[in-house]
Amino acid sequence: MKIVVGKHTGFCGGVRRAVDIAQKTAAGAGGPVTTWGPLIHNPQVVARLEAAGVKVADRPEGLGGEAFVVSAYGVAHAVLDAARGRGLRIVDATCPVVIRAHAVAKRLADEGYQVICVGDHGHPEMVTLKEMLGDRVTVVHTREEAAAVKITGKLGVVSQTTQSLDNFRQIVGDLAIRVRELKVLNTLCPAITVRQEETDVMVEHVQALLVVGGLGSSNTTRLAEIGRARSLPTHHIETADEIVPDWFRGVESVGVVSGASTPDWIIKDVLLRLQDLGTH
Repeated sequence: MKIVVGKHTGFCGGVRRAVDIAQKTAAGAGGPVTTWGPLIHNPQVVARLEAAGVKVADRPEGLGGEAFVVSAYGVAHAVLDAARGRGLRIVDATCPVVIRAHAVAKRLADEGYQVICVGDHGHPEMVTLKEMLGDRVTVVHTREEAAAVKITGKLGVVSQTTQSLDNFRQIVGDLAIRVRELKVLNTLCPAITVRQEETDVMVEHVQALLVVGGLGSSNTTRLAEIGRARSLPTHHIETADEIVPDWFRGVESVGVVSGASTPDWIIKDVLLRLQDLGTH
């Protein structure tokens, strides 16, 4: 069985930065530090971080330790206030690409544009954007949601950094014919987009697709959606232990891609498992 591996795998720069910051903060704190929810959307990495002293809180009373590390996606002001109220030092590990995307959206709003952001409802990145701009931004995830938005003047469109390139393109195209003035600013993360483009090409040349990464990771899920949209046998897994040999019976070629929060060690384990299957 031929194994085709994506050129862009492993951590993106923003994820690597966040993990490094959390590890260094925990090592220098002399005790546990806390994040609000997972630092990144990969359970295996989060478990390793927890073993190193980076604890995950999901309610204010769970905030503790010497420092509070802001996740790669940002965090709501109410959470920051709660952490400060408990005496925690704030360490910001927000991805610079997310910071830029929020700044771009704010600039559009300040310039008088009605802002639409293509993103996932409830995603931390969208939660913090809504907190920042309130009613000045509308988050839409589908073409149907975008069609339902009442446009009142000049329109500015941005995107969640990990959004599907195709979804963003389609919604922008729909909106373009509804307005007299449209300003589109590309806030998609290049490290995410290149993986989507690479996967889009790969699915034409393999008989199955294996997507490696957190099941709760938006950008990883996008890669699986690309394979399934082409009716290609597609399997989204977190670890090599989840691989089912029967998936690859009669399969002569399999593509392997990963989300931006998937560490190299997990990808290595997956490739070793596939190589083992290919020899039997």
